[in-house]
Amino acid sequence: MMNRVDKTLPIFPAGDAARERFRHGQVVFGKIERIQGEGEKEKLALVRVGNEIVTARLRTPLQAGKQYLFEVVAENDTIYWKIIDKEGGNHPFPSSDVDEAAQYLIRKWKLPNDAHSFLRFVLQEKLPIAKEDIEKAVQWIGQLEDKQKGWETFRYMFVRRFPLTKDIFTSLLAVQNDAPLFRQLQTAERQLASLPPEQQTNSLQTLRRYLQNIMNSPKNAYEVLVKLLASLPQPERKAALQLLSKLGLSSLQNNLSSEQLMKLQDAVHNGDLQQARQYLQSLFPAFEEQPFLERFQMLYASYADGSLAEEEQRLFSAILTQSDRHVASSVFHALKEALEKLGFQHEANIRLALETKTPAETTMTSLKPLLLQALENIHEPELKETLQTLLHHITGQQLLSKAEGPLQHLFLQIPVQLGEHRTDVAIYWQGKRQKNGKIDPDYCRIMFYFYLDNLKETVVDVRVQQRIVHVSVINDTPHLSAVATAFQPMLKERLEEHGYTLSVLKVETPKQKKAPVDFVFAQRYSGVDYRI
Repeated sequence: MMNRVDKTLPIFPAGDAARERFRHGQVVFGKIERIQGEGEKEKLALVRVGNEIVTARLRTPLQAGKQYLFEVVAENDTIYWKIIDKEGGNHPFPSSDVDEAAQYLIRKWKLPNDAHSFLRFVLQEKLPIAKEDIEKAVQWIGQLEDKQKGWETFRYMFVRRFPLTKDIFTSLLAVQNDAPLFRQLQTAERQLASLPPEQQTNSLQTLRRYLQNIMNSPKNAYEVLVKLLASLPQPERKAALQLLSKLGLSSLQNNLSSEQLMKLQDAVHNGDLQQARQYLQSLFPAFEEQPFLERFQMLYASYADGSLAEEEQRLFSAILTQSDRHVASSVFHALKEALEKLGFQHEANIRLALETKTPAETTMTSLKPLLLQALENIHEPELKETLQTLLHHITGQQLLSKAEGPLQHLFLQIPVQLGEHRTDVAIYWQGKRQKNGKIDPDYCRIMFYFYLDNLKETVVDVRVQQRIVHVSVINDTPHLSAVATAFQPMLKERLEEHGYTLSVLKVETPKQKKAPVDFVFAQRYSGVDYRI
């Protein structure tokens, strides 16, 4: 069985504190492991700080096996560790007195009282903290309404050893935005559309079209088109023709044969949209994808507003509902597109362009670079704030997806369309990397978070250890356990087809309401190595 994460990461060998990550002014709890040597003015000691052992120079005789609160002091390019005594006496702070030590630092550094929980955390976890570090947090968090969330974000940055910059702080804060990503995309598209014509620059028009493309995946539009074509021989023919006309496809060159329709269906189902376009151009010589997708966006908006004719509304609703049968396929397709469309690979693409001397234009093919370009010339305050928040949200997801020692983390929150319902699907994936750099398929943890019309907030927690799969569905819908039990044989069979064994499938009631990213922050705070 896989060891707990906190047992898999190594304890680092001793290093000289003067050359390591400690700097003047930091405060940290440390335990004296052993006195190594003694000179006229100093002692050398091995000090355990968290899971790391460092060599420290001490000015005060201290006892091995005891813990002390130290201040790191630099003198003449040499770093010493100075013990901090309690105020009004020569007694050191026991490591159990983290509350008293935190209050001492608040008084010494003149910090607000809401910094107490953060200071208590870093002292308890044996993390070095300096006054200038926490002053940044005080400045940033002082501007927020939800200061608790601000401190949690700064704590996460600190534990994960992110550079303490305002951009990173803002990005990690943005990814915790309560508004679903699909709502943020809709808001941005609507604000761009409302700009006066003289402000509709090429970059803003390109961004708006791309937002429409994300919200209405070409595959979704093509799936609806295929179903409309399949409805032509049916009693709904009149409504299908009217909807096709609104999509700019009012007439066929010749009658659509069942063989042509089958080829088109297969191409769309397999995600081969290039082949689908070729078939459509043979049926509709004037077919062009971009105008078709824009018309589909307007058609969907009319349907959502309920402004279509009764027969059209009914047929469009039935077509969207049919796609619910292919939820797994729709989500899988959306996940494949997400990394590319949102721009998670933007920086990697720039690096590759520089290395291969590829024209920079090739990197402008995803949402992140389009947002960066659009923000250069936007002066309308509300739109600028919307686009900046969206940009920070994408960057925040990138920051939450990184390697840590032998572990690889991925956090992905994407908008998807499931039939008539738009929602976000959030995925947190944690896995082991093998010595060859590849992901170990035998061990991982995957958490899915989504919101559905009937089941509402749902979390699926999947743990894989030695290819044995444990599945927990976290939802408070009555009788859901009986439904899950009915699907268990099918799930077991499907897993066995891929070499996995289902151990248990259970339904749990959520203990408290959580946003998708809360699971990521919680996982990163516990069961990991707090390295200094």
